[in-house]
Amino acid sequence: MKTVSMLELRSKGRDIVKRLDRGERLELTYRGRKVAIMEPAVPKNSTPIPADDPIRTFHKLAEPLGPMSNEDIDQLLYGQGSRFS
Repeated sequence: MKTVSMLELRSKGRDIVKRLDRGERLELTYRGRKVAIMEPAVPKNSTPIPADDPIRTFHKLAEPLGPMSNEDIDQLLYGQGSRFS
């Protein structure tokens, strides 16, 4: 299984979502430690994720905000009360 860091998730979110959509499973790391396994929400041979699904555009949330700390990124992705905040 290939590894994706939080930094990669933020900067290459669209590409990562495409990889997941193609059926790839990915290990997410945060500050060098494994925190999650990302896998397709639907089986590989089933209906693809719709183009208007919000997960396909989450990377756009960060763009207008400019440079962000890791904590800011976590807050944006996970919200208040996450184990990362």
